[in-house]
Amino acid sequence: MKKLLLVTLLLTIFEFNAQNFSMIDQGNRWTVEITQFCGDLPDCNDFEISGYRTNGQEVINEITYTTIEFYNTFTNQWQFSSYLREEASTIYILSTNQDEESILYDFTLEVGDSASIIPVEDTNQNGLADVTAVTNEFIAGEMRKVITFDVPTPDSFISDFEQWIEGIGSTTNLINPFRSVIDASYNLGCFGDGIEFFPFSEEGNCSLLNISEVPEITASLTPNPIRDQSTLTINNFQNNTIISFYNVLGQYINRKKIITPTTIINHNDFPSSGIYFYQIEQNGVILDTQKFIVK
Repeated sequence: MKKLLLVTLLLTIFEFNAQNFSMIDQGNRWTVEITQFCGDLPDCNDFEISGYRTNGQEVINEITYTTIEFYNTFTNQWQFSSYLREEASTIYILSTNQDEESILYDFTLEVGDSASIIPVEDTNQNGLADVTAVTNEFIAGEMRKVITFDVPTPDSFISDFEQWIEGIGSTTNLINPFRSVIDASYNLGCFGDGIEFFPFSEEGNCSLLNISEVPEITASLTPNPIRDQSTLTINNFQNNTIISFYNVLGQYINRKKIITPTTIINHNDFPSSGIYFYQIEQNGVILDTQKFIVK
């Protein structure tokens, strides 16, 4: 009987300490506060709040990934960001061309271990970030593992301190850990698990997490990906319909007025292969924004 009670107690303790949350749980949302070092540059926004969210799943190469979207403050729409999956406390991110994975977060790291810094265009970073501390803390309603890093950087005004929080991610930038660029700093502003919002900054601005979902689909593109040409069909077509195209960074590519419910989109309309977005506009109102791929 005593042995039975001991086994029951051990199982209870194990279940209490077992992780019952994940970064890729549906309903998760994050805000990232971006502070620009503008100097004397004109038309530079010193402070900006962007965001990320989990929104559905997609099977790629027979592996199920969670879709991560970001809030594009240029288009004021949620748009595709990345594909993530989790296995054994490790978060993997799929490359843009969908042919290679890399480790984004490894929550099995301990003191003495290091994490590779994924190169980011226009950053001054390279090498490894060393783990200096590992703790368990009650954060956002759960006991979570917190990994503290010493991040190498030659610039004294850029932070050399970052933490990873299990189930939440980086205290700087969700998809680009260790991202401290020359002209900006990134900080986790708020995290939401679908039930509650938890501020991580002094301002504690979680308003972006309340932004409504993407509008009902009003257009479709087939086939997708575009290998030669595809047909875009507008479900509620009007003569004043305009379609605009953006790349994955939200940069404008081109736009045109649509004169029929269906229009042909050609591979050659885009500068290179990759992920793009089309945005449907009628009477100055954005009705739909969808992702597509150009092969």
